[in-house]
Amino acid sequence: MRFLTSITLAALSGLAAAASQQSADVFILDSKQQQEQSSREVPRLPKEVVRHILLQRASRDNYGSDLRDIPSSIDTEAAISFIAKYGKSPAPLFTQTETNDPSQLVVILEGVTAENAGPLRDSLAKSSQHATFAISDPPSKVANDRLMSLFQNLGIATPEQCDLASAINPVNGDCWTGSSSVVKYDIQKSPEALDTLVDNLNRLNKFISSGDLEAVLVLMPESSRSSKLNHWSVKAATGSSSDLRRRFNSETVIVDDSVRGANAAVAPTQPPLSRPTNSHLQTAAKKAIPQCFTSEKSCVDQTGNCSGHGTCVDKWGGKNGSTEAGGASCFVCKCLATMDSRPGAPGKAYKTVHWGGNMCQKEDVSMQFWLIAGSTIALVGAIAFAIGLLFDVGQEKMPGVLGAGVVRGSSTK
Repeated sequence: MRFLTSITLAALSGLAAAASQQSADVFILDSKQQQEQSSREVPRLPKEVVRHILLQRASRDNYGSDLRDIPSSIDTEAAISFIAKYGKSPAPLFTQTETNDPSQLVVILEGVTAENAGPLRDSLAKSSQHATFAISDPPSKVANDRLMSLFQNLGIATPEQCDLASAINPVNGDCWTGSSSVVKYDIQKSPEALDTLVDNLNRLNKFISSGDLEAVLVLMPESSRSSKLNHWSVKAATGSSSDLRRRFNSETVIVDDSVRGANAAVAPTQPPLSRPTNSHLQTAAKKAIPQCFTSEKSCVDQTGNCSGHGTCVDKWGGKNGSTEAGGASCFVCKCLATMDSRPGAPGKAYKTVHWGGNMCQKEDVSMQFWLIAGSTIALVGAIAFAIGLLFDVGQEKMPGVLGAGVVRGSSTK
């Protein structure tokens, strides 16, 4: 009797714990998800799949994984489709665009309850922003801390936590060290963070609508704080993190040898640009170059005056690159064409060089590539057409007059 009673109590406690475990809502704030959101049912995804979605969005390189940690409750193909649907859009393979990809922001809020998250949900609903999906088994605070440690090791999250108002601004160089950032706040310890997010929601939507930012809000319920799930992925935690580090190489600047050369002169129509020093290049190589600089001086100092191949302009400023009064500044490198001088004949330009990259350090060879590729394809097509034409002519039968002449000559003999 005591045995049956203990089993019953254990089962009831398990059911009570399962009932108290709430799912974690995830909001993806970007133009694609806002167009797809409707009154449909919110899908529930396991935490392992959500972990891959967060890693894919925050990655500064092409993300790849064998998905060996996906639980058996979900099919691998379904997991891949969810990652492709809710992850960031891949870069095009054969087309180049002058616009930069939007920065990626992941905000994890712990200690969320129905009471304290009410104003945030109401503000999101007014902007027609609803939960994109939910985490069916949100892990504990310990798991969240371990996930943040992973992001810090990959250079995506900073050990010093910025205030939320600065963290949602991709132009802020103090909180952003690259094209992505991950931050975490505990609402129970810092309740002002939730109020700050509500107050700056319109400002956040302006960054999103302009194509400069995509954000992911993860609302971890207070009930998951003491959960027994201490890892977002148990299999990934038991393995080595070296594979992830190889996939998430920090965003460093590749400096070509031509940058250090002295034979790259500026076109005569442009004012002379100062050449970058070795200290500028070494400093830029050690630190990732952000997509935006808050001032022209910081842009010139950290990029070595755009490697001597461009100028720093405010892309949010006027037509001439000037900063508008009272507006936010976003200084970036505008690459210019340079003229190479023939060796032994300084001052006589013989080659125009186009530059690209976030600090104009890479030579743009797309024009030469398409010229060679187009000429090769046209030449191969012409040769194939000529061979086919000769083959078709050889297959035709001889006219009747020539055939009769051949027969008559053979009979005379």
